[in-house]
Amino acid sequence: MKKILVPTDFSTQAENALKVAAQLAKKHNCEIHLLHVLEIPLHKVDAISSYNDLPEAIYFMKLAHKQFEEFKDKDYLKVPNYT
Repeated sequence: MKKILVPTDFSTQAENALKVAAQLAKKHNCEIHLLHVLEIPLHKVDAISSYNDLPEAIYFMKLAHKQFEEFKDKDYLKVPNYT
């Protein structure tokens, strides 16, 4: 095992799954790939539209990015520095 894929919706249960993945990754010296799928209705945005849906899409993308950064900053994901 070299890579572990962890889907997340940023819930408590998803964080618990990430903690288990972190334990496995440390034990087996492998990478964790965190995945969040964000459904954005960009099909409504085209060259003719007024781009009313675009600000909402950007908001949700920024929110997901912020949540990713918070998840990535968890202590149990940090690799110890033995230098």
